[in-house]
Amino acid sequence: MGLKKLITNGPLFDGYRLYDSGAVLIEGEKISAVFKKPVQIEDVSIIDAHGDLIMPGLIDLHSDSLERSIEKRKGVFFDIDFAILNLDRQLAGCGITSFCHAISFADNELGLRSPIEAEKCVRKIKEFNTADQSLVKHNTHVRYEVGSKQSFQIIKTLLSEGLIDILSIMDHTPGQGQFRSMESYIKFHSSEYRLSKNEILEKADEKKAGNSKSWQMVAQLTRMVTDAGIPILSHDDDTQQKIDLIQNLGISACEFPVTLEAASLAAGSGLNVFMGAPNLIRNQSTNGNLKASEALEKKLCTGLVSDYYPESLFQAAFIASKFTSSLDLALQTVTSGPGHFLSPQTSAGTLTKGADADIIIVNQEHTWAHITRSFVKGKPIFQIESSQPH
Repeated sequence: MGLKKLITNGPLFDGYRLYDSGAVLIEGEKISAVFKKPVQIEDVSIIDAHGDLIMPGLIDLHSDSLERSIEKRKGVFFDIDFAILNLDRQLAGCGITSFCHAISFADNELGLRSPIEAEKCVRKIKEFNTADQSLVKHNTHVRYEVGSKQSFQIIKTLLSEGLIDILSIMDHTPGQGQFRSMESYIKFHSSEYRLSKNEILEKADEKKAGNSKSWQMVAQLTRMVTDAGIPILSHDDDTQQKIDLIQNLGISACEFPVTLEAASLAAGSGLNVFMGAPNLIRNQSTNGNLKASEALEKKLCTGLVSDYYPESLFQAAFIASKFTSSLDLALQTVTSGPGHFLSPQTSAGTLTKGADADIIIVNQEHTWAHITRSFVKGKPIFQIESSQPH
């Protein structure tokens, strides 16, 4: 099992509360004890935090970064194994120890978001997660576009093989959700896929046709996923009707609600609410929707996700403290908040006896905080020397 390790000499956040000082004892892959005050233990290897914050590794429920790592420029593709390997190293330095790759499945989408390519991505992620090269924990977040028949069959297969960790439901039909206006729908598709206006309008008509039948497929899919014990989110919710619908489908979280009213309705209905970390850092939504800061101020936000920018998640946790009543609550949005949703039975996102020793040490001396050390299952995966003497 190896020598026990004690991370000590710094303030400690255990996933719920922040303490002035504390220590974590690691034995093998697990946390064997957590101390909320200074402690001295014999016959252990000491890891000195030098006054830096000791806290759980970050849990990221949603990131499109793999897609962006494979296709760095429009039409310029890199090998998926190469992309995953380098993204994995990047994540270790971001303090993210559990990462959910958001992979989109939509029949009429192009490139990486086509069902066949999306399936390849899911399988590659799972292969890499069990390989000796992986540093952080890689999970699959399958995003199902309402009405996608080919995707429906593929996702059923992936589910039967145990390759899905989270499912989310997307509805990009114009006139609601993310695309409340046809103008926003046209703008997105012209820039993202370089389609003509006529091609975009034809695509919109296809999505609008047979919408009620499409939601019957969603109901079937969510029943199977719920029976498998897998958490489900809904994207871009905007009305009471939509909130009621997703609740009836067994969906337990609302991701990126488009208005403050929608976020309030979701939280009031007992749903988790997740907002984007880039939104919080920039203090604006890309599409002009709800600001994450507003959701935090109103105590509606369960957690933050990196969305498309992994480095943003760690920094957003400290920015969030400006909009919450304490740093404790802000840090929960990137640790225990998303951790309980992802895997409530494993104490993910917390420093708890018996939990995996996924721990980071954080230096806050500069304008932007940075990670000095990261551990996954007790194994050191990242380390730098602080630029300032302690």
